[in-house]
Amino acid sequence: MPHRRLNVLDAARRAADGITALIDRSPRRLLHVSQLRRSAQSISANISEGFGRRRGPDRNHPLEIARGETEEAIQHLSANFRSNRIGPRDYWPLHNLLVVVVKMLNALLNR
Repeated sequence: MPHRRLNVLDAARRAADGITALIDRSPRRLLHVSQLRRSAQSISANISEGFGRRRGPDRNHPLEIARGETEEAIQHLSANFRSNRIGPRDYWPLHNLLVVVVKMLNALLNR
C-alpha cells in the first residue's frame, strides 16, 4: 500500500497543519512552542519514512518513533490547555485527532 494513500499519514498531516495554524494565530504565548511544532511535523515525516522501507523492523521503527512524537505533541498541547493558553475549541479537535493517529499507528504496528 503506497504511503501516499494512508489515512494515518493524512491524519498526521492535518494535525500538523492544525497545530501550526494554532501556534501562528495564538494571541497568547504558548508553552513549548518549538517542541510542539517539531513533534507535530515529525509525525508525518516518520510515517513516510517507515512506509518507504520494507516490512518488519525497518518499517516499524520509524512508525514507533512517529507514535512517540504523537504522544509528545499531545503532552505539549495538553500543557497549553491546562495552563489556559488555549481553549477547548482549539484543544479538543487537535487532541482527538492526535489520539486517532496513535490508535492508527498502533493498529499498523500490531499487524
